[in-house]
Amino acid sequence: METNVWTQLFALVADIVSLLSKPSNNPPSQSSGGASPNVLEIPAASTSTSKSATSPVLRVIRDAKKTTTDALFGDMTYNNKWLCFTMERTAVAIPEGTYNAHLEMSPHFGFVTPHIDVPQRTYIEIHPANYVSQLEGCVAVGSAIDGDAVDNSRRAFDSMMSVLPQEFTVEVCSSSN
Repeated sequence: METNVWTQLFALVADIVSLLSKPSNNPPSQSSGGASPNVLEIPAASTSTSKSATSPVLRVIRDAKKTTTDALFGDMTYNNKWLCFTMERTAVAIPEGTYNAHLEMSPHFGFVTPHIDVPQRTYIEIHPANYVSQLEGCVAVGSAIDGDAVDNSRRAFDSMMSVLPQEFTVEVCSSSN
């Protein structure tokens, strides 16, 4: 498993170097992730539909029963297997839909995180966080919901990262309960 992580990291660094060496004619887009505004935006290949019907699927399933004034809580599954709980800031939550996602070095955190290609936003990540105030449009993960927070976020994040491939699809939806 450790070799796979290093292989993924090497491929990710090679992709970033390749993208940085290409001239960009993209207009600036609205930033609403965790990165500073001076960080170079790496354009996504596609933003609102999945790459293929066979792409692995990570689901963020919001649960209205777990919602508070400031936070949307839910469950995360990967290929229909439960992974952890999720937390999003209500005011800047990701719109429901299907998005391309990939693993990439986070300029804000300094380690590899899943990046979700959300239209009109940059650096929307899934990352460790315990409190809703630590989120600027991203998704936090945890092993338990504790009032307006999630617990054991780093452990849940590491567990999630151990199963994710380089590229996958993210579906954000509400539960039908």
